[in-house]
Amino acid sequence: MPGDDGRAGVADLYTLPLDQFTPSRDELAQRLRSEGDAEGAKRVGKLRKPSVAAWALNRAARNNPELVSRLVASHKMLRQAASRQEVEEASETRRQAVAILTDAAMAELEKGSLQTRDRINRTLLAVATDAQGEIALAAGTLVRELEPSGGGWGEMELPPVPEPDPAEQAVLVAERAREQARKLETEAEDAESQVEAAKEALAEARRRAKRARATADKATAEARRAEEDVED
Repeated sequence: MPGDDGRAGVADLYTLPLDQFTPSRDELAQRLRSEGDAEGAKRVGKLRKPSVAAWALNRAARNNPELVSRLVASHKMLRQAASRQEVEEASETRRQAVAILTDAAMAELEKGSLQTRDRINRTLLAVATDAQGEIALAAGTLVRELEPSGGGWGEMELPPVPEPDPAEQAVLVAERAREQARKLETEAEDAESQVEAAKEALAEARRRAKRARATADKATAEARRAEEDVED
């Protein structure tokens, strides 16, 4: 891949104005040669000038790394999706990332044709199933456009949702049933506690009422005796 020699200058070649690629490449190869890095100079001398679509994507990737990160994240989401809903959410994230990156790449061109836009779009679709292409896009070192593989993510179709394993489904159903049973048991215990608390509160209220009645009866009796003493 371009840039394997670890020098920043190599990666930078792919975002220079296209008419500067060849002279800058040759200049870098000459510098490496003069520094005694014959192998590095040889590799650099063989680097190919990027196509217009690849160059536009390299520029867009360098200027908008967060958009590339979003696209790469959507690929990871698709690979890890375990339900139809997760697949659809990841696919929508991917669609948006592809559209925005395509617009960003086209904005790097003074005059972008519909054919170039299509090549850019198809390259972004292709990197979903092309690990090296995804790396090159993130690094901004694409050399040529990529073509989506037949079917699957490359054509922006939803990848198949894995069929559930019957044994795993049975275990899952059993676990959900146990969880529901534990929840209902907890609710029943709480209800019983509330009933006991209510019974205790009622008993205490009755005891207070009985004491209050006794106090009232005693007060009434004392009042009567006082009245009788006054009459006598």
